Amino acid sequence: MLSSKRKGFFFEASEFTYYGATATAFEPPLTVQEFVLLPVSEEQQLRSILEGMNSGKGKRRMIQGNCSVYPDSRFLCKGSIDFKKMKDPNYLSESLKSEFQVDLEKDAVRLLHPDLGTEINLESNFGKNVLFCGGKTEELNSLQETLIDMGIYPRSIEIGTIACLGGLIDYLKWKNISTPIVSVEIQGNFSNIFILSRKGLLLAKKVEHGINSMIPTLQKELGLDDEEAAKKLLFSQTLDFEDIGPRLLRKLLHELQASTGFFEVQTGVSVGMCFAPVIPDGFTWILEALLDSLGVSTLEIDLTGWLEHQNIQLTDEVASQVDGNRDFRFFTLLGTYTSEDSNEESIKEN
Repeated sequence: MLSSKRKGFFFEASEFTYYGATATAFEPPLTVQEFVLLPVSEEQQLRSILEGMNSGKGKRRMIQGNCSVYPDSRFLCKGSIDFKKMKDPNYLSESLKSEFQVDLEKDAVRLLHPDLGTEINLESNFGKNVLFCGGKTEELNSLQETLIDMGIYPRSIEIGTIACLGGLIDYLKWKNISTPIVSVEIQGNFSNIFILSRKGLLLAKKVEHGINSMIPTLQKELGLDDEEAAKKLLFSQTLDFEDIGPRLLRKLLHELQASTGFFEVQTGVSVGMCFAPVIPDGFTWILEALLDSLGVSTLEIDLTGWLEHQNIQLTDEVASQVDGNRDFRFFTLLGTYTSEDSNEESIKEN
């Protein structure tokens, strides 16, 4: 349960879960005092908790919080800018549309430093390589309205993918892990594949294959009457996925192998570990299939140690509730990140 006695509040909304935490401050050093994790099916319970935090004398108060969201339309693309062409007012919009299918009339876009993850000032000398990050303006506005309807006034809103990647890069630096890793986000209708190292983000690719893509395959494999029956069975967690799992993931595994293979050919460096920060509860068999496909081990997160490195403490009660690999992505929202300049060449895959 989250109380109204707090100085800092952090909240994450994704396709599958809600996270919330109260803390002694909004920026490190801080102590996380309370923590809650709920599936989206328990939204009403979440609203009751937030309403309790809002309670007080007089009219309803809003909870100020730092928030992260995972919009379906989110994108993160590696690209470059030709400064000689920046004098053309249409150059950037036309380049984004032709190369990444990003429409500035419909999409909100931010340009980020490829190593720091900070927003770029186009008048500064940052080199030619950039990250294009954003999502559909309509969806982002809708998510903000949903937060306000829940009683949360966002002090800041960021796409959770960016915070998580920043946290992962910081973690690799802290642990002195030199081997690149692959991070995979598994959503309902798509997946994101990222290859990164302690030097920064090296490859980003979106794959139109997610949890829902497995439903027609499962129906065919088991000879079920309709997709609804297949969906219920998929989410029932009663199947043994050791044998059938790789067949349900065939397209994703193919894309994952192609991406890592492309990276390894281009750089001569092998991917050493895999991490899946966004994956629905009960689908851990997916991670096992990814590990078997790549022949690598999972990145095991020392959450308490990394948080101490970030000058973030957990109360004993919170420490007993959290799981390093499951909850790492949420706690990256609380961190602060810097990066050394790197001359390492980044890889872009179209």
